[in-house]
Amino acid sequence: MKNTLRLIAAAAVLAIAAPVYAQSGGGGGGMGQMSPEQRIARQKEMLFKDITLDAGQTTKIDAIFQESTKKQQELMQGGMEAMRSPEGREKMQKLNNDRNDAIKAVLTADQKKKFEENLAAMPQGRRGGL
Repeated sequence: MKNTLRLIAAAAVLAIAAPVYAQSGGGGGGMGQMSPEQRIARQKEMLFKDITLDAGQTTKIDAIFQESTKKQQELMQGGMEAMRSPEGREKMQKLNNDRNDAIKAVLTADQKKKFEENLAAMPQGRRGGL
């Protein structure tokens, strides 16, 4: 009887944990499993929280994200091992900083302040580059 209860409890835990694990990208944090379009949408959602952009700003920022994503993909051509090296991380951080600087150039002073707040609120490992 005890073994039956343990099996039922284990099955229940697995039934709950498996979908959560799958939704999180299989334990890899999720962002690496996203398409470039999904990654951009998620980055924009976090970076522009409580910021209203006009049509011109949106167009410019979309172009900045597209260019940044293209450069990041080129950098990743060397594989994940290269990205894990100090040089690879440094190059990726520079791309993210360049992207953020280009975005700030498009924003008003108030928007820039909120953008900086949103950037600071992001998890440390994803700050500026998800």
